Amino acid sequence: MYPQSHLFASLIIASVSLFFGQKAPFLSVELFGFNLTIFVLCIIFGVFLDVDHLLDYFLNRDYPHENLESQFLKGRMYVVLHGVEGAALLLVLAVVWPFLVFPAISYACHILMDIHYNGVSFQAYFYIFRFGKRLKLHARVNAR
Repeated sequence: MYPQSHLFASLIIASVSLFFGQKAPFLSVELFGFNLTIFVLCIIFGVFLDVDHLLDYFLNRDYPHENLESQFLKGRMYVVLHGVEGAALLLVLAVVWPFLVFPAISYACHILMDIHYNGVSFQAYFYIFRFGKRLKLHARVNAR
């Protein structure tokens, strides 16, 4: 999925958050009565989690033409910020810290968009399955 799509979705969620008057328990920046802290958090959680693709790129630079599905199947998918469990954790934390509700929705929206549009197995977006793939492949290599 392209960053512009994630930015557009995050901007919509962030814009909606402005009308709920939530305040962050830290640096609270307001403009025209709107709390911009939550707005910025929505953008960060919804767009900037794609920085983990840089790690993925550098760790897989020996395989420049390999697609994400192949990386997943070979235990080489390193997008550490892309996980359904991460979205679930954020949603649980939002129960404790309500200021995280909209950033968590933004993060979950990013993950759901990637699952739907990237053409990669659903399991690839679960840390547990990616970790399991690596363990299986590592065990196979060590058994030889």
